[in-house]
Amino acid sequence: MPPKKRVSDSAPSPRKRARGTASQPVAIDSQSYQSQPSALSPPPPYTHTFESRLRESQPEDAIVAPAEGSEQATLAPSSEAADDAVDEAFDAHLEDNYDGIDWGRLKLYTKPITTHQHKRSWIYRHGYRVALLKDPTRVFFICHWCFKHKLTDIGIGIYNTSAAVSSAARHLSEQKPGHRLVAPGKTPVASVYNALTTARVPISQAVANQINGFSKQRFRFAAVDWLVANNHPISEFETPAFRRLIAIANPLAEAALWKNHKSVSQYVIRLFDWLRPRVVHELSQSLSKIHISFDGWTTKGGKRGFLGIVAHYVNSDGKLRDLPIALPQLTGAHSGDRLAEVVLSILEQFSISERTLGYFVLDNASNNDTAVAAIAHELNFNPIHRRLRCGPHTINLIGQRLLWGRDADSYNNEGVDELADEAAFIKEWRKHGPLGVLLDIVNYIHTPQQYNLFEKAQRTAYRELPHDADDKLTILQPIKPVVTRWNSYFDCFERAIKLAPAINAYANTHIQNTAKEDIYADSQGKNRPAAPQWMRSDGLTAADWAVVTDYIEVLRPLKECTKRFEGRGEYSFGAIAEVIPTFEFLLTQLEARLLYYDCVVHDAHDEAPEDHLPINLRAALLKANEYYAKLDDSPAYYAATILHPRYKHYCDQAWAEKPDWLALNNLNFQALWADYKSLPLPRPCYTRAPKKPSNIDDAIDGIIDPTRGNTKEDEYEQWKREPIVGKGTDPIQYWFGLRDQYPNLSKMALTILSIPASSCECERVFSELGDLLEPRRRCISPELLAALHSVRRWRRAGFGGGDNDDMGQSKLTDEQMDVLYELSKWVGEDDDLDTWDDG
Repeated sequence: MPPKKRVSDSAPSPRKRARGTASQPVAIDSQSYQSQPSALSPPPPYTHTFESRLRESQPEDAIVAPAEGSEQATLAPSSEAADDAVDEAFDAHLEDNYDGIDWGRLKLYTKPITTHQHKRSWIYRHGYRVALLKDPTRVFFICHWCFKHKLTDIGIGIYNTSAAVSSAARHLSEQKPGHRLVAPGKTPVASVYNALTTARVPISQAVANQINGFSKQRFRFAAVDWLVANNHPISEFETPAFRRLIAIANPLAEAALWKNHKSVSQYVIRLFDWLRPRVVHELSQSLSKIHISFDGWTTKGGKRGFLGIVAHYVNSDGKLRDLPIALPQLTGAHSGDRLAEVVLSILEQFSISERTLGYFVLDNASNNDTAVAAIAHELNFNPIHRRLRCGPHTINLIGQRLLWGRDADSYNNEGVDELADEAAFIKEWRKHGPLGVLLDIVNYIHTPQQYNLFEKAQRTAYRELPHDADDKLTILQPIKPVVTRWNSYFDCFERAIKLAPAINAYANTHIQNTAKEDIYADSQGKNRPAAPQWMRSDGLTAADWAVVTDYIEVLRPLKECTKRFEGRGEYSFGAIAEVIPTFEFLLTQLEARLLYYDCVVHDAHDEAPEDHLPINLRAALLKANEYYAKLDDSPAYYAATILHPRYKHYCDQAWAEKPDWLALNNLNFQALWADYKSLPLPRPCYTRAPKKPSNIDDAIDGIIDPTRGNTKEDEYEQWKREPIVGKGTDPIQYWFGLRDQYPNLSKMALTILSIPASSCECERVFSELGDLLEPRRRCISPELLAALHSVRRWRRAGFGGGDNDDMGQSKLTDEQMDVLYELSKWVGEDDDLDTWDDG
């Protein structure tokens, strides 16, 4: 029996069978193969490009292509390709290879007593395994390259591996010729600088400084910042494709990335803990008091509840901030007392005290009233004054009344029997009138077949339009309304008017088909097939579309008011100073429209317009007046209006015929102003040597401006004489510039004018939260979810800047963080978000 073939593992030994180069390995099987045609073609002309010089910085056999599916990029390791599986004998990988060894140069060493029993370390592919002659139990590693170049004669390249091979592995990975080797499956971090220096390319100091100096900390910070800002899964860094992408750009960056999502989660928690003190510090430096809005949501199915808490304030630079500060999980009942408990805890965490706490802007839910009352009891303030109502939420209630009525006083009938009849008529109209029929048709388009049919009807209708029609080829979908949002009905009606020809064609198709089916069923003596009631009607007539148009025009002012309340980024829009002027505008519009319908005799003849719209207008007007009267509960609304540099005289003129309104609100304003004007004056930012007074100048000033120099005059009375500013002036910046002239009044103005008109920022928070939970984070722990969202918003607001090298470590260990934040809980339940609303 012939002896087993021994395959050399050492780098210098020749290969027995050609397998291509190390960077372009050729698969070998038991079948014969033909030479590649490309081998006969002449080589391409050689050019000294930068790329070629970079390739020449490593010998061909020192560059290994990544295996298929590998996460690593092709860099510059010098580990050889896998052993030849065809020629390798059974368990040959456990045998020691001494090809090329000169024992005469290793007089202190001998072969080990036995070969490897289980697994041989990868380092012995690149060196000899020997034992000490006087103590064969002590095993050493002799580097092939160092032995060949006689460096072992002076003690270099010899390592004791009796206990561990780490020292020999570090030697092989050194960045010097013949080395740069790592274990299979690991890729050494090769840099452009090393490649250029190996190729002896001259590098200036400036270029070297640009190439080198890679900051692992800054890259990790930027990577997590990108991950969170763009809502990528935390496991993104684990994906092979992403790691290959980063490795191609910079191997150092790929090596710096975490390989486990749990490590990324721990970093996010540390980043959250590092950013929170910076948020607390900015809140402590705010020029205004800190106003709070909060709202609650639960995931679908009621599995988890959250409370989004947002702070509104003017920072030390005079910039208006709407900053989410917390996203605690709600457990138990969403009662007012429970909400107060959670909010008080968050206020304490962010050092918001009775002295710095401002107003609460919340929706009209009754549990919010209870919550503010409980907080007021703890922090000692007037809950009625500090509890403000979300403007768009109030407009929504008015819009619901305008659409669906439901108020006995709106029928203009005194008899009980007549009231019952009116209520029955209006209920029937809502269900089967033009609006009800339109909504039934739109909601019926909910399957692919119905969408295709509607699109076909749309194209048919477009063919009948003039050739120059703007929307001739625009295919649109109907907008489905949301029951709790009146503005969705406005959008639905507006889109429906635009698609009226297509909706008529679509409805008529169903009406005609239903009529044919009914005729056939009657002829066969069978029951008629089930169908929506609108399919057995006349569809929508021209008069019906006129009713839809009327409702659009009536609802349009509400749409404008909502935009005014929510437009936080446009000068004063979205601020509380808009509330009184906007309510006045809305009431005027509703009253004018109702006055128009009061002139119509609705039962004069069969073609007379029905009275559903004036009935709903009266219901909406009653609701609007109800909430307008509630503005008197807090002096903040009036104060914001008269402290606005453009609206300062608005109430005097709008309420000129209501002197009792003015008297009451002025009295409340003076009580509020008294809390501010008694405050000690702040220290001036700089001091200037006092100028020697001149009696003549004082006398002249006394005649020109009697109030000049009168430091005892009330700041508000002085400011009232200031001219009204032009449209578009930012009131926050206006008062920020007047802090030296009106120190106490400006503080009050900045506090009052920074109150938002709505709590819609909370809705934005949970809109983003819904994105965060998709698609692979539905079961993420609430604490980590809150940290992710907070980091996202705080970084967007500019906290942390780009300087993260001093980022403090979390006080918790990784194990403690895992237990506290449940970082390991990932995999998904279907856990989308939905809102809860108790009012």
